Amino acid sequence: MATGQDQKQIVSFEELLMSQVIQQGALTRLLVEKGIFTKEEFLEMVKVVDRKRKRKRKRKSKTK
Repeated sequence: MATGQDQKQIVSFEELLMSQVIQQGALTRLLVEKGIFTKEEFLEMVKVVDRKRKRKRKRKSKTK
């Protein structure tokens, strides 16, 4: 059973997800502002990664 200290460290899935979204947004913004890549390059890469993820998922569902 979790102790009082452990209970304070437990966060909801929503809080964890929101933290990740905020961190990703901040990191992306910083990299764009520093000129590492453009917003357009970032958005294109998001599309590429998403297409690959969907293809992989589709292949997995066909093998089941």
